[in-house]
Amino acid sequence: MSDISPSVWNQDEKGEWKLYFNNESDLTPSSALNIEQLKLKKNFNTSQIKLVLGTLVMTPKGIGRFIKNNDGIAIIKFKQDSIEEKFSFNDISNYFNCFIYSFSKGNTEIIRLKLKVLGKVEDIFTELEKIKKIDQNEYTYNLIYKKNLLKNEYTFEQLDILNNAKFLISGKSKVAYTVSRYINIRQFWFLCNLDGICFSPSKKIKLIGVGLYGSHENKIISGIIKILDGPSAMNETILEQNIEISPSDNKLGAITQIYFSKPVFCKQNQDYSVIFIPKVNSNVFYGTNGKAYIDGEKGVGFSFKKLKEKSARTGIESGNFPELYYNIH
Repeated sequence: MSDISPSVWNQDEKGEWKLYFNNESDLTPSSALNIEQLKLKKNFNTSQIKLVLGTLVMTPKGIGRFIKNNDGIAIIKFKQDSIEEKFSFNDISNYFNCFIYSFSKGNTEIIRLKLKVLGKVEDIFTELEKIKKIDQNEYTYNLIYKKNLLKNEYTFEQLDILNNAKFLISGKSKVAYTVSRYINIRQFWFLCNLDGICFSPSKKIKLIGVGLYGSHENKIISGIIKILDGPSAMNETILEQNIEISPSDNKLGAITQIYFSKPVFCKQNQDYSVIFIPKVNSNVFYGTNGKAYIDGEKGVGFSFKKLKEKSARTGIESGNFPELYYNIH
């Protein structure tokens, strides 16, 4: 990827237009860019295309500046090597084609776009959203070109893009959906040894976190949280993470949101367990009026049942683990 500073057109003391390439020593105070003068430059019309001197165009060699019309031959200057080359008007355009390779749910989709040469990376996202190929309200996207992660403000000229360029796009959900287990909150749940709950989702999900009740006695509770493949603390551990749970003065801030270091992929209608092993015993808030089946967001239902371990006090109707956070898988 080339230097991201764009080229600049300026007039010299003789009134002639000259192309500069990020070289401040070449610029003089009298050579400020005059946008209105650029607009007045002569238009050249052919049966195929309409171009204006000084504008960016796509050529078989990439993006350059149209600096001269030499008896129907376009003279193009390139930023990279500052040399001038000749092209037929049929070989240059204000637009270029590109292909977006999108990988989602095991499928590959190739999307073709036609974009203005004088544009930025953000234009790709805008066009994809227009044709409903992406949703920036629900997902964050990464766009890759030649193994480089692109920023929205990068111009196509800065990226040295060729016609029919290929991009890779990937999206990550920025929306965490929630299933809430309890209606009411009370005090004095004795948290000791280990506690947990078993759950089963009605659809495939990515479990990204869990809500836990904090202490109402101004204590920070530290310990280990685990996700297990099955209804018991003896099942295989999928994820293990050290966490801290903040205290709370009242019920409004009773839940601490814990997000995992990586998502846990959960299969449809399969049992999983989330357990917490505290380092010290504590009194915490707890929830009541829980149910065995709860409808979460985005049409995902959750079935809950008590862990097989008798020492785990949390159950269906009352206890800890008030919330689960997930994305659609």
